[in-house]
Amino acid sequence: MRRTTSFPPRALCCVLLLALVFSSLFAAVAEEETYDVLGDELPMLVNKDHPVAEDFVPADLVLLSEVLDTSLVKIKYKNTMAVRAAAEALEVMLEAAKEDGIKNWQINTAYRSIADQKKILDNKIKGYMKNSGLSRAKAKARALRTVAEPGCSEHHLGLAFDITAKGASAFKGTKQYKWLNANCWDYGFVIRYQADKTEITGFNAEEWHIRYVGKEHALAMKKANYCLEEYLESLQAKPQPAGFLVDDDEEDINFEDLIPE
Repeated sequence: MRRTTSFPPRALCCVLLLALVFSSLFAAVAEEETYDVLGDELPMLVNKDHPVAEDFVPADLVLLSEVLDTSLVKIKYKNTMAVRAAAEALEVMLEAAKEDGIKNWQINTAYRSIADQKKILDNKIKGYMKNSGLSRAKAKARALRTVAEPGCSEHHLGLAFDITAKGASAFKGTKQYKWLNANCWDYGFVIRYQADKTEITGFNAEEWHIRYVGKEHALAMKKANYCLEEYLESLQAKPQPAGFLVDDDEEDINFEDLIPE
């Protein structure tokens, strides 16, 4: 005769209760491990001097395919993710571009984990070693001109996108490139790495790399011709109004007024 076992009702209730407790704890831990990258008054700075922690994960990551209309843009890799607010701002911008007759956009990458960044850098180094015969040290030095160290890439924030023209061999000079340079600021994006700012940002120019900072910040940076490093430094150097960096009910701050003429 086959033998079966069963839990007494009280024991079963205890097991279910413990399961609920542990699931709540795991959910709380998962929540604590994510970071609200748009929760501060000022844009978050990530570069070679300001890396994120090894376990850094932004909050509210979503699949781009769940937010963006695929008739507006091609998403090169189906599992590409970004922070929801940035993805929604991107869709608004691409809708505006469409109204201006500018289509055929492509997103090559957005959010990257620390592990993803490490793989990209390692592959770049190996490529230079194999194709150019460089030592690992020299190959890494060359790779770091265009690829950030793990923890130092803006892609970790889920707010940056590498955007190009679908089917184009180069982005610069395309109608998409021209429209982006003229209009992205109005939708809260900046061209993060520009040719005249390489000594400050530490990276070569990347006309395809845009970063969501919010409309006020983007327009203020455009007006002053500041990269993010310069912009944040200018705000720290200038006296700030009452309520600055305070979460209260005062009127929104006009960041353009805080930048020196």
